Amino acid sequence: MRPAVDARSPSRFEKIAHGVLSRYVTTAIGIVTSIILTPMLLFHLGREVYGLYAALGSIMAYLFVLEFGTGSAVPKYVAELWAKNDGEGLNRLVSSFFFAFLALSLSLILAALISLPLVPRVFHTSPRLTSTAEIVFFLTVVNFAVILPFSTMGGLLFGTHRIYVTYWLDGFFYVLNLASAYVALKLNYGLVGITFGTLGARILVILLLAWFAQTRCPTVSFKLSYFDWKVVKRFGTPSLYYFVIDLASLIILSTDQLIISSFIGVAAVTAYSIAFRLWRIPAGLITTLSNVLLPYISELDVYGNLPRLRDLYSKLTRYSLLVAMGMFACVAGFGEKLIGLWVGPQNFAGTAVLLCFGLMFPLHTIVGSSAQVLIGMAQHKKLAWVLFSEGILNVGLSILLLHRCGVLGVALGTVIARLVTSFWFAPWYACRILHQDFGEYVRDVGLTLIPFVPSFGFAVIVRQWSASPLLIIFGGSLATCATYLAIFYRLSLSRAERQGWWDRVTALATRGASAT
Repeated sequence: MRPAVDARSPSRFEKIAHGVLSRYVTTAIGIVTSIILTPMLLFHLGREVYGLYAALGSIMAYLFVLEFGTGSAVPKYVAELWAKNDGEGLNRLVSSFFFAFLALSLSLILAALISLPLVPRVFHTSPRLTSTAEIVFFLTVVNFAVILPFSTMGGLLFGTHRIYVTYWLDGFFYVLNLASAYVALKLNYGLVGITFGTLGARILVILLLAWFAQTRCPTVSFKLSYFDWKVVKRFGTPSLYYFVIDLASLIILSTDQLIISSFIGVAAVTAYSIAFRLWRIPAGLITTLSNVLLPYISELDVYGNLPRLRDLYSKLTRYSLLVAMGMFACVAGFGEKLIGLWVGPQNFAGTAVLLCFGLMFPLHTIVGSSAQVLIGMAQHKKLAWVLFSEGILNVGLSILLLHRCGVLGVALGTVIARLVTSFWFAPWYACRILHQDFGEYVRDVGLTLIPFVPSFGFAVIVRQWSASPLLIIFGGSLATCATYLAIFYRLSLSRAERQGWWDRVTALATRGASAT
């Protein structure tokens, strides 16, 4: 089933580097398109319609719960079957989930039609937006129904170490979505036209995904004859805890805007959603490395290689924190100026809200790196319930603090809930499973955090300069990240690690030069 390996085949490091690079480029494309799209939508749609757009957009995140944890489970089991060279099992796995999700998608579209009259009441829309809200809600559900069955093909590419394909397709979708929104606004089709354009872009990208899955994995077939309900039950049952993790992540990251719209109104969502987006989009850069490594973690677990897993976990956390803390310094230093230049100072939610989202960079990174290792080893049961408890606490605190502190209370509820639950439990439990000393882990993490103070201080100084805002924001951010990287390289890496990085970079450069 697996192709023969020749001397020119890319090494594991090169595959990881390709996956990380493609994700970083795709995230950069997402950031650029978001920077262009957000003020364009605000200007043409207005605050109320944009708030409706943001609130209904959060529905998509909720719908992904209907994957029932297979977004993490399918790549893991594909990686295991791929490592065991089990072609028959792999065909049954992907075909069974594909057709099961296809049936679920059709049922979901029918349910969306039935529930349309409830949409205006749930989102407290004004009478003039009633029909718009119903149409956009239905198209959003159809968008997800298109994604759901074909996510199995993405899981196949992910589990066979070809995740870079899905990342490049994500970047293509961002560009298509921006172009379709521009055309819809130019033609005065409003929010409905924008949503139709998004659906069209999604269908095109899905067709490309299906083609790549067929050409990159020609020995794997998606056929109804391979469908086996026993396979769905066999692999679906362990996916329960993946589902709980996905549900918890959804509650933690996607309920804020719904809470604000329900208690205050959709207009109040706008400023909060912009600050949230300033954190959420770059957060993809941080989780990239752990996402790319999931198949390798599963393979190492299959072979029982705990020493390699411990080393991988330590490096994964440190290098992810390197990106996270650099982002934190930039957002804390230049976030207010960026939002003012981007969408206007009237859409700034406040410094305290911005700092809460900045603090989520390291908190999210530590939990995410630990969770990915536990998921790859199928040791995530206890973590799932801790994350679910965090989600419930998050909602309760957000509602309670909303009445006292406004939208700041919602952001504080998210941060406090994470600090008292998964922030300490996830790394402690991962160290326990890996038989790794937790104190040593804390020391390694502490070394990674050292460069934050001088880097943030540098950002504060640059922020005071009297120069072009554009130069201060982007030039200052690059200089802040370079400062962090230089201090990290000197103080947080051992001599052997520095030499190892030079050797890898030299090898990649040599390979690239010989290829050209």
